[in-house]
Amino acid sequence: MAATTTMAPDAIPVRQLASVATLPPDAAQHLFGVPLRGSERVALVQLGQTRTHVAVQPGAALALQLDCLDASSISTPSRLRLQGPVGVLPTPRPQRLRSSLTVPEGLKAAWRLGDEAAVGLGPLAIQVPVAVGNELAMNVERAVWLGAGSPETARWLPQTEWSREPDPEEVRVDPRTAIIAGRVVTETDVRQARLRRQRIQLAPGQIVTPAARSLAREWDVFADV
Repeated sequence: MAATTTMAPDAIPVRQLASVATLPPDAAQHLFGVPLRGSERVALVQLGQTRTHVAVQPGAALALQLDCLDASSISTPSRLRLQGPVGVLPTPRPQRLRSSLTVPEGLKAAWRLGDEAAVGLGPLAIQVPVAVGNELAMNVERAVWLGAGSPETARWLPQTEWSREPDPEEVRVDPRTAIIAGRVVTETDVRQARLRRQRIQLAPGQIVTPAARSLAREWDVFADV
């Protein structure tokens, strides 16, 4: 019965994605001096300043995946370093974590899913890529999860139509208005808009992190909100 429940299209378990550094054995030894135990974290350092800390996991090749909240704290990938208790390493170019829907192969066929699916996450409706896996799960990047109100389950939205995003060349923007590219508006976006004396125009369905929304209300940065 439990297995049947997890297959319900309106009760898809949500699995939160967080930033992670993948370390092969030699990198783990260089940063920590001992084999990984599974609870370590490393600092991401740029120009002598710690930007954020991320979890680590063992793997065959050095890699870094960042949630958009952590990515927004890094101005540019250049000169970014992984810093552990005993050593420092240059990082590979960070990859962005992306939300996705994982479904068993049989269920993918039964639901007639293609390469992408529309999913309801709390009050939000988002379109995500579909991957085949052993378990049904909605994999959600942390910023999106927070912006949706930290839901425990998601729901599949069949027959949802998505309007075409306007081409930037088709949109005439007031220079006093900031339009944030991407799905998530962060606290950094709000601070930058205020420094430029701009107001942020939210796009339909765009996600605002709780910290960004609180700061924007305090400074009256959002337009028409």
